Amino acid sequence: MTGIDARAARRATREDRRVVLHAHRAGYLALRGITRLGRVVRVPGLGVVVSDAARMRQILLDPVTYSKVGPGGSDRLWTPIIGPRGLLNMDGEEHAHLRRKLTPLFSQRFLRSIVDEVLTPEMDRFEDAMGRREDVDVVAVIERAAALIICRLTGYPEDDAAAQLARAREILGFVTLTTKEFSDAQLAVVHEKLAVLNASTRAAYRAAAPGTVPALMRAEGITEEDTVSVVTAMIVAGTETIVSFVPRFTNLLIESGHLDHLARHPEDVPAAVAEAMRVTVPSPVMIRSVLRDHRVDGVRVRAGERIILANIFACARAGDFDPSRPVPKEMRQLWFGAGAHFCIGMPLAALEAEVFAAALARAAAAVGPLRVRSRVRKQRTMAASYSRLVVRAERTP
Repeated sequence: MTGIDARAARRATREDRRVVLHAHRAGYLALRGITRLGRVVRVPGLGVVVSDAARMRQILLDPVTYSKVGPGGSDRLWTPIIGPRGLLNMDGEEHAHLRRKLTPLFSQRFLRSIVDEVLTPEMDRFEDAMGRREDVDVVAVIERAAALIICRLTGYPEDDAAAQLARAREILGFVTLTTKEFSDAQLAVVHEKLAVLNASTRAAYRAAAPGTVPALMRAEGITEEDTVSVVTAMIVAGTETIVSFVPRFTNLLIESGHLDHLARHPEDVPAAVAEAMRVTVPSPVMIRSVLRDHRVDGVRVRAGERIILANIFACARAGDFDPSRPVPKEMRQLWFGAGAHFCIGMPLAALEAEVFAAALARAAAAVGPLRVRSRVRKQRTMAASYSRLVVRAERTP
């Protein structure tokens, strides 16, 4: 793999930082200031902030000392939305048992069949538009593709794809980097939005269409209520991961010049996806509740307190976007967590990203360099990204 233009990579990386700043100005600036004081910092009233990748991995792999469930844990935020058994807000044996039952859903063979069925025609249309040198909004392309995939997985009607994604996004709109819990007014709106999603999930569970999450869960003896919780978590938290990542990834590839390399070497797409995830960090912050008194790099931590894992700043320590450099070992896939709570949807997100990047590389190889024509950053949103990113094939003399 060849090296990357350092100046172009720095410009691309700085632009991505601005994307995060627009989405989380107060929280981002506050956390950045804290992490500059040290890699493990106690902040009165907030908790202990950790921004060292190796230490973060140790914390995520230690279920005896840290938990998602408990005072200050992330379950306090998610349980009012998805119910008590949505996988991402569970811990211990119940979590492990449910996760084992869901594992077959995320096999490479099954996911590849879904992605080929849904994404291939979408990517064909995208490449055709690039070939005609049209202006194409990457945000619109990936939103439609991700919505179709989630409808295929959940058994929702395909013509309801966009509306379901919009409802999930409205729910996430209440979440920021520093949100600890929802107000009663916010919960009332959230539950109103969830009523439609939940009704669709219940209908899919009863219909049990083959090859869908509700059908698999029903076959495994998982109750309708638990299925509603898991599917809600998948839609609200999971879909936005890929929808927010792909436009940022596209901008990184084009502005850094690395897309030209992928056009010649498409075999390097997986490395580019991994490096872009290190830079963009799908889970910028993770929260754990402390179960016992101890010390983290000399900083005293007490049971009942919370640990804030500043993932975005830990991963940023490796530098600017550069797929020619292997991701440091301690950071590998840290953006999806580690241990028992490693994101179960990671294989799907990575596969979707690789399929899109491959289509982008093919388009660049066929019609020449692609350029970003315009971009609009999202503001005050949980998943930092662009609301519009228009690309077009550059006309050559």
